[in-house]
Amino acid sequence: MCGLQSSPPYPGPFVYILSCFLLLLLQKEALGCPAACQLCTGRQVSCRNLGLSSIPWNFPKTTILVYLSGNNISHVTPNELRGLQELAALYMDNCSISYVHPKAFVQLPKLCYLHLNNNNIKRLDPGIFEGLSNLHCLYLQNNQIAFVPRGLFSELLSVRYLTLQRNRLSILGSGMFLGMISLQTLNLANNKISRISDSAFHHLENLAYLFLEGNNLTLVPSNAIGRLKNLERLSLSHNPIGSIHPFAFKGLNKLRYLSLKNVKLKLIAVNGFFGLDNLSQLILSYNDLENINSSTFTLLNNLMYLQLDRNKINSIGDGTFEKMGQSLKILSLAFNNITELQPEVLKPLVSLTHLQVNYNPWNCSCKMLGLLNWLASSRISVRVHCQNPQSMRGRPLHYIKWTQFANCSSPTASPETAWSLGSVGVHQSATTLLMAWHKGHRHNAFEQFVHVETKYVAFWEGATTTSANRLPFEENAGEIPTQATTLLPTSPVQIPAQIIPVDRTVEEKGLSPTDAAPVSLKTSLLCTQQVEKLTQAFDILLAFFILACAVILFLTCKIIQFRQKLKVLENSGEKRIEYYGFYQPGRYNITDPVQSLTQNSTGHSELDQIRLLKQTASESQAQVILFEHSSL
Repeated sequence: MCGLQSSPPYPGPFVYILSCFLLLLLQKEALGCPAACQLCTGRQVSCRNLGLSSIPWNFPKTTILVYLSGNNISHVTPNELRGLQELAALYMDNCSISYVHPKAFVQLPKLCYLHLNNNNIKRLDPGIFEGLSNLHCLYLQNNQIAFVPRGLFSELLSVRYLTLQRNRLSILGSGMFLGMISLQTLNLANNKISRISDSAFHHLENLAYLFLEGNNLTLVPSNAIGRLKNLERLSLSHNPIGSIHPFAFKGLNKLRYLSLKNVKLKLIAVNGFFGLDNLSQLILSYNDLENINSSTFTLLNNLMYLQLDRNKINSIGDGTFEKMGQSLKILSLAFNNITELQPEVLKPLVSLTHLQVNYNPWNCSCKMLGLLNWLASSRISVRVHCQNPQSMRGRPLHYIKWTQFANCSSPTASPETAWSLGSVGVHQSATTLLMAWHKGHRHNAFEQFVHVETKYVAFWEGATTTSANRLPFEENAGEIPTQATTLLPTSPVQIPAQIIPVDRTVEEKGLSPTDAAPVSLKTSLLCTQQVEKLTQAFDILLAFFILACAVILFLTCKIIQFRQKLKVLENSGEKRIEYYGFYQPGRYNITDPVQSLTQNSTGHSELDQIRLLKQTASESQAQVILFEHSSL
């Protein structure tokens, strides 16, 4: 016989939690953890945002990380951090610290990261960093430091990262960073620095990143930064520099990034960027540049990114980007005063992938035909919106029809533009000349003219864009100015005198044979307009044709669907009565099926006859009902 044994009562979860809490207290006492801190594991102590006025004293000797951020510790006195031989990172940011004793960090030989940023520190006394030979990163930004004595950082032989931005430094004296032979990043942004000693960066041979933006520098500190042979990134933005003098960046052979954003730059001297052989990114935004030319970017052979937006540029000379043609991929010219841009400026940029020219007061006149042709043949997408004339304001340049440039053959415009009416092309210009002169000629003269015309077309197809020359048949058009922009180069082509009609007039314009050059120009323009009209008419006919095809296709599909429905109804096997008129209501009795059933069922049994009689009667009644319903 089995009996039940009672077990002792379970103490419950409350006793378990209480025992864990007591165990933690005993552990903290055994490790020597501060009672006020939230977390203490023996290797990490967190005392954040507790309103502490002083540093707790009983840290475990095995502590590696200490977080004291967000307290009210105004002074850091000696011996408060004694005994922490293993400490690697100390966070004392946002603690309202105003003074740090020179012996405060003496007994921290393994400290690697020291955060003193976002405090009220006004001065740093000599010896404050004594003994920190293993320190790698020192954060002093967002304080009120106005002066750094010579040799203050001489003990910091291993520091690689030093931040001093947003302080009150005004002068970088000689030997300020003496001894920091491992420094790679120095951030001095947003101070009040107006002068830098020539030896301020002495011994910083490994410095790769230097940030000096947001200061009061009026000149590029060439002598100071020229010693930084391994510098890769330099920012001088937001300084009132004004101009770049010759050889300003000499010696910075490894520089890859240079930012001169918003430095009130008006002038870049010849050889201003001399020595920047490896520069790949140049930022010149938010300045006052008005003209740039071939001497502006001398020897920038490896430049890949050039930002010139938000300047006052109104003129870009030929050959400005020639030196960087093989390397430049991104060019920004947005938000300037550019009204026209010649394709000769952009043609050397064979590697260009992105071009920004939006928000410029573009004047969509005859001088823009060259840019329009270049954009049509280029693989990059560019947004050009016309500002002038008033009739074209806001319209994209590539949407404007060629007929809008019909006045480009006037004496006030470039004569060459009449020969480059875009979509019509060179072949149509040649055909136009043939149409203008073919009437009234003998057969042999016509063949000779065709031969000359063929040479003329071949010459135009192989031509490249150069400076302006006189057009063919331009002997009597000397009054047309040739200083305007040339879109296509031409060369005089002589037509034999025997093929020029002497006693006939050109029927299209009624001109005399002595006006050979105007005939060619005006006839070309006339045919261009006719081609445009024919193109529009063709587009309208094509639209109607497509619409008609769509209607025919729709009707065909409907007919096919209707025929399929008819086939389904025919194959369903149901007896249906179709009416093609109006029937008067009436009631009919069906007796024929019953009689035929009676006559043909003699050979069956009585039971089978009854079944067939019922089935036939039901179908006949259904037909009568359907007939009556339809007649109503």
